[in-house]
Amino acid sequence: MYLISAVVFAYNFKIANKNMKNPGALTVLLEVFTGIFSLLMIPIFEIKFKINTSIILTLFIVICIYAVTDRLNTEARYGLETSTFSMVKRLSTVFMIIFGFLFLKEPIILNKILGALIIIIGNIILTYNKGKFEVNKYLLMAIVSQFLFAIAMVINVDLSDHFNLAFYTWMTVTLPALLITIFSKLKLKDLKDEFKLYNKPRFLVAACAWALMLNSSIRAYQLGSITIVAALLSLTPILNSLVELIFNKDTNKIIQKIIVSILLIIGVILVNL
Repeated sequence: MYLISAVVFAYNFKIANKNMKNPGALTVLLEVFTGIFSLLMIPIFEIKFKINTSIILTLFIVICIYAVTDRLNTEARYGLETSTFSMVKRLSTVFMIIFGFLFLKEPIILNKILGALIIIIGNIILTYNKGKFEVNKYLLMAIVSQFLFAIAMVINVDLSDHFNLAFYTWMTVTLPALLITIFSKLKLKDLKDEFKLYNKPRFLVAACAWALMLNSSIRAYQLGSITIVAALLSLTPILNSLVELIFNKDTNKIIQKIIVSILLIIGVILVNL
């Protein structure tokens, strides 16, 4: 479900927002509609709601980080090829390993270090184009967003277990949308004007797919082996490259992308052994 929804989201999101003028407004609109679709999934999961001061504080910190990462990701997705962005997302695994060593006092294990190095090498190869390494602002945004996402994941240990999963997803997209609206000083008219620019059917499909993607990824980790789930989720770059090749006839760096995708899968497997 995650792999299918991730590919559907990436493909439709790229088409839907070609006429984007305000990245902040786009982020808010996507989060709001994704939250609505997630609320429709509440009956699928166990109904539970556990709250205390510690959970509230942790949730607030995580939501603030998600607001920044979602805003950065929106613009990065707009400026990068879909397959390139999905490959850069694997960097969050590297950052989480580093944080684990530094702050959680986890033991330094050779296969984790080797896996992280392979992921880094894969992303370096990704920046190589026409005889030189190229790094643009969209790539930097994607890298920073993965760094912040890793921080949120370290803080967010088992936080979703305290809530109905679909409701938790609603909170982690809708509350960041509220923060972005406030700090970007967006008005309802700004959102309406921005929404008029989009391919609405594609946009709604993307929002629904993102809701499925978020819920299915968390649920997969709750139910399955971390090693297997992480390895399967890392297939996303290959699938996105194939979609770009089949539907967009995009052969740009296709061999390079496939090689990088394979390296990322190997790196993720090593990290989770």
